[in-house]
Amino acid sequence: MLMTDENHPLEAKLQELNEFLSNTNDVRECQGGQAVKLRLLGLAYKDIILSLDVSTSLIAQTQKKYFSRGWLKIGISRFSKLPNEQKSETREWLKPPGNISEIERQIMEEYDVVFKSRESYYQIWRSANLTWQKGDKENPRKDPEKIKERNKELAAALSEHLDDIKAERLVVYALDECHLQGDEICGYVWGDKKEREIVKVDNYRSRQTYYGALNIWNNEFIVLPYSSGNGKNTVEFVQEIKSRHPDQQIMLIWDGASYHRGEEMKSIRAKYNDGKPKNEWLITCELFAPYSPEENPVEGIRLQVKNFIRRFDYKCKNFTIFKRLFKLFFEFKLFNPPRLEKYDVFAQLLHDLLYKETAKPAMNSSASVFHTFNFFILNPPLCEWLLLVGPKLKFPIF
Repeated sequence: MLMTDENHPLEAKLQELNEFLSNTNDVRECQGGQAVKLRLLGLAYKDIILSLDVSTSLIAQTQKKYFSRGWLKIGISRFSKLPNEQKSETREWLKPPGNISEIERQIMEEYDVVFKSRESYYQIWRSANLTWQKGDKENPRKDPEKIKERNKELAAALSEHLDDIKAERLVVYALDECHLQGDEICGYVWGDKKEREIVKVDNYRSRQTYYGALNIWNNEFIVLPYSSGNGKNTVEFVQEIKSRHPDQQIMLIWDGASYHRGEEMKSIRAKYNDGKPKNEWLITCELFAPYSPEENPVEGIRLQVKNFIRRFDYKCKNFTIFKRLFKLFFEFKLFNPPRLEKYDVFAQLLHDLLYKETAKPAMNSSASVFHTFNFFILNPPLCEWLLLVGPKLKFPIF
C-alpha cells in the first residue's frame, strides 16, 4: 500500500479521486486516476496492469504527478500554452534528428500540455534553430577515417603518374552508373497548399541504366545506355573507353561494386596487362573508399541531369521522353563540370597540373554552360520541339 500523510488520510484521498473520476470523460485520465486509486488500496503493479490493461509507465507517471502536484493535476491540461521558461527547457531538450511525436510526448509528460494546433510544436522547433528537412541517406558502415586514408592513397597514386598524365600517355577516368527510374520525375513543385500535386507517370517502374565516365584531364564525359549494371556491360563500356585511347594507358577510378571486381573485369585486365610490368599496364583500376559516393565527381553530374529532367515533368508523359531529355542534356553539354579542387582525391593532382610548368587544356566555361542550360529552361517551346520533332528528323541525339 502507498504511504499517505496525516493531513490527507486515505479516505479523503479516495473521495477526491472518485470526484475527479466522475467529472472526467477522458480515457487516459480515467485510466490514470483508477491506477492511482488501486495503488492507494494496496494493489501491486501487475494486478493493476491486468485489471486496467495499462502500461507500467502510465501507472508510474500518473502516480508521480499525483504526489508531486495533487489530484487536480492528474489530468492533461489540453490546449494550454507553455510559459517561456518551460519553452526554454523544451528547446534545450530538443536534439536532431527528431520528429513531432517526440516533442508531443515530452511536453505532455513533463507539463501536462497538449497543443490544439501542430503549429505550436513547429514554432518550438524553429525557435531552437531546427528545420523540417529531408534526410540524406548514409550507410552506417561508412568510416570517415578510412575514407580520408583511402583518399590520400589515391592522391599519392595519381601524383606518381603526374608526368605520364601531363604527356597524355595516361588518361584518368572517374566512372559511375546512373540507374534512371520512371518515378524519379517526381520532385518539388509549386502547387495548391491544400492538395498535393500529381505528376502523371506512365510506368514508374521503367528503368534505364547509364554508364558514365569523366576524363579528369579535359572534362570530356562519356555516357552510354545499357540494360543494367553487370559484368558484361561493364566490360563493354571499358572497351569503348579503351577504343578512344588505343595507344594510351587508362586508369579507371570507381566504387567497389561487385561487377567492377568480378571475373569479367579480371579477364579484360589480363587480356591487356598480362606480360607487362605494372607501370606499363594498359588498364589500371582503382577503388574509391567504400560507402562514399560523394567522393566521385560523376555523382555530381548525375544529380544535375536528374534535376534538369524534373524541370520538364509536365512533358514526360512516358519513359521514352524521359530518356530523350537525358540524351538532350548530355548532347548539348548542359552540365557544369565538377570542381575537382573540392575532391580530396584530385585536388593535389589538379594543383600540380595547373601550376607546375604545364597548363591544363581549356575546359568548358561554367558561365557558358549556365547560359546554355538557361536557354533551354527559359525556352520550353524549343525543348519541346526537340523532344517531339527531333526523332522524326533523325537528329543525332535521338
